[in-house]
Amino acid sequence: MSLSDKDKVLIDRLLKGDRASLARLISKIEDERNGASSILREITPHTGNSYILGITGPPGAGKSTFVSSLTALYRKRGRKVGIIAVDPSSPFTGGAVLGDRIRMQDHTVDKEVFIRSIGSRGSQGGLSKATAQIAKLYDAFGFDITIIETVGVGQTELDIIGIADTVIVILVPESGDVIQTMKAGLMEIADIFVVNKADREGAEKIAKDIKGITSLAVREDKWEIPILLTTANKNNGIKEALDSIEQHRAFQLEHGLLEQKARQMREQELIAIIKENLDSKLREKLKDPQFNKIVEEVKRGGLDPYKAASELISMLKL
Repeated sequence: MSLSDKDKVLIDRLLKGDRASLARLISKIEDERNGASSILREITPHTGNSYILGITGPPGAGKSTFVSSLTALYRKRGRKVGIIAVDPSSPFTGGAVLGDRIRMQDHTVDKEVFIRSIGSRGSQGGLSKATAQIAKLYDAFGFDITIIETVGVGQTELDIIGIADTVIVILVPESGDVIQTMKAGLMEIADIFVVNKADREGAEKIAKDIKGITSLAVREDKWEIPILLTTANKNNGIKEALDSIEQHRAFQLEHGLLEQKARQMREQELIAIIKENLDSKLREKLKDPQFNKIVEEVKRGGLDPYKAASELISMLKL
């Protein structure tokens, strides 16, 4: 589908830093309206400059407060920050349960910070496909840093590592049970561990437990995972967290890991686009009486699904 004149205007304004156009384009992407793929195709040449942080961890870990404090420090250093807050989706509307205005109030008047809440769209706590697409819009807009704050620990673990350049897992002193259930995937997920609310009893013990787990294996990229103590609502440890992010970024640049990750993301994006187009073509083909006849025969048990699938795929004329 070709780009509409209205979308051309919105993209032109987006590239010039117009926040209203950014908001409208995000809505188009999130709602999966016609023309979304054309919008993404048009902005792609203007991407590749924003550094993406993934912030994940169990509910109640203080992720939003951490993001707010981190954003404030980035702003003091002159960085423009875009935030995507992935909230649990409403089972009825698919929209975000928590709104933009509930989160990070201190930044709502800052024109160099943009916050958008989006629903997880029923992906079992993971990231909606719109998350990566909105991150591309942020990139084209000119944000130096894009922060993706996710709904918790679960499918998110698998999703966030496919998008973020640095993943921060935030825990609290009461996260002992979480650590036990996360052991298998911890090394692959976290680039930095943060024990937030470190003014509570047990913070040092949790940090020690995490260190014990991380010491059992060596990551393929040889990065040594920092384990930090923060109390985000008092800004304690936030500078150290930002310093660790910068160190991880420098480490990846030195070893060519950012380019390697960018190549992987472009491949994943290509595969996702192909799958989406095939799915669209299949749904359209299901309206064909001949196509539907085979489907109905499978439903009645008169034709095995494997043979039927082979016939239907050949009918798609790929």
